[in-house]
Amino acid sequence: MDLEILLLTLGGDVKHVLEVSRQLRDLKLRLVEGGGVEINGVRVVGKGTNSVVFLCRPAVGDVLLACKIRRRDSSRDSLATEGQLLHLANLVGVGPRLYTYSRDVVAYHYVDGVYFEKWWGGADSEEKRRVVGDLLTQAYRLDTAGVLHNELSRLNRHVLISGGSPVILDFESATLGSGKNVTQVVSGLMKFGLKPPVEALRRYKSCLCEEAFRQILTLCLNQI
Repeated sequence: MDLEILLLTLGGDVKHVLEVSRQLRDLKLRLVEGGGVEINGVRVVGKGTNSVVFLCRPAVGDVLLACKIRRRDSSRDSLATEGQLLHLANLVGVGPRLYTYSRDVVAYHYVDGVYFEKWWGGADSEEKRRVVGDLLTQAYRLDTAGVLHNELSRLNRHVLISGGSPVILDFESATLGSGKNVTQVVSGLMKFGLKPPVEALRRYKSCLCEEAFRQILTLCLNQI
């Protein structure tokens, strides 16, 4: 079943499909059809330039996972770095919880939620303040951990609201680095009417200190 699903969704390179199938067996994962995107009659969670995201489950147990699998035509040689950086993010309480990973597969606990922009349209001021505060704090923790997400200015593609809390997704473009996650989130919030606290951001960039971050946090929340 997994082999058929992979052939229909990853493309026509049988060698790549067989290798991915082997990795899934080694990781003891099985694919499950489902999601809001259809590829050649197969329902999946999502499709990107470099990967396809499937629902999956461990061979033993009843945990629902998302399996991100590298496409044969991906510009990336491996997803292993993404798995490693998601692990580092998890250590500071950020991102979906990593389950396992290999060269072509990253499996993490599935997050059922609403994308940021859709959620924002129906949230009240108190909810917005709480979520924005949590999101900025997560960005600060990534900065202190030395994990640079690199895509956080695009909140609607990379932040889900699940159970009333923001979850930062997709560490595919992440690198080792710091100092820009908070700035990127503030940039993303401009689309939702918030003005960037320029002087506080400049100070934060130079010191990466908690005091400067707290000032950014206060100035942003006071606008909601």
